[in-house]
Amino acid sequence: MKVSNKQINKAGDTIRNGNDAEKEQAIELLNQWRYNHMLPLRNIRSIVDNRLKKLGIECIVGQRLKRMISIIGKITRFPEMSVSKMQDVGGIRIIVPKISDVKKVHEALIKKSKHEIIVPPKDYIETPKPDGYRSIHQVFKYKNEQNEDINNMRIEIQIRTKLQHAWATSVETLGVIDKVSYKSGLGEEENRKFFKLASALFSIKENCHVLDEYKQCTKDELIQMMRDADQTQQILAKLKGLSALKPALNLKNSGDIYFVLYLAADEQKDFSIKVIPFDDEEEAVLHYDALEKKNRNSTGKSVVLVRSKNLKELKKAYPNYFLDTQYFVRTIEDMIK
Repeated sequence: MKVSNKQINKAGDTIRNGNDAEKEQAIELLNQWRYNHMLPLRNIRSIVDNRLKKLGIECIVGQRLKRMISIIGKITRFPEMSVSKMQDVGGIRIIVPKISDVKKVHEALIKKSKHEIIVPPKDYIETPKPDGYRSIHQVFKYKNEQNEDINNMRIEIQIRTKLQHAWATSVETLGVIDKVSYKSGLGEEENRKFFKLASALFSIKENCHVLDEYKQCTKDELIQMMRDADQTQQILAKLKGLSALKPALNLKNSGDIYFVLYLAADEQKDFSIKVIPFDDEEEAVLHYDALEKKNRNSTGKSVVLVRSKNLKELKKAYPNYFLDTQYFVRTIEDMIK
């Protein structure tokens, strides 16, 4: 179903200012608009896979649709934003081994693209976000003039190193267990400071620019501040105390699979994850839609639709849904011991 920019921007205004009944109707329209991203996402993912194969770099690749709760949260946090220009509803994540691979992958993806490249890319490696986030975000505007329903839809590709990925997903993992979105600037300031210091140390390790707040600090000063921050906040101990979730799942498929991930916590903060695989995209979307609607107003529960080659690669692309922060913790401990 075609959803015009005017309709989707009006739906955003309704989310911000409408009554409950109007908001429900707006969410249904947002949902349809979100699912219209599936075909562009699938086709651009195919291009990504082909280009990466030619490069010969060992990458982890995942894709996901933005969760409705995240879409609504972004609409309310940015009251001046035109929803039709939201760039990350359909997202592809590429994790590469080292910093030099980021540029190689980015250049390969934008070379002779038949889809419009939004320039400049957001280079958060060259200029880290104030919270310490680092990655390159490249948005493509999908071109298909034969299908106006999907023409000009935006798809965002994130390219990051394994170290940058460990940082970003550990921020999300702590957010899951504390029930607060640290990546949105919420939560305890001292916890956010811990991750800013971690980002600065990781930047030095990768010989990259450090976020502005700490760019005048020496490595030794940052290490001492990190020791002090962890002694106060005990974040490493909290993350180490998590048991990485290991769902029992046997997959025989060799091709890419859609997964619906359902992460839930009980009153004792014991977490469990259910991983539901689908060969068929439409079946996956229907199941995801039903589960998301059922849990929209539930606390401690999270549902996401992703695509990956297999369970092993899925866990590497989205370790936060499995509460797996082992690589992040080991790296920080090695730095501050």
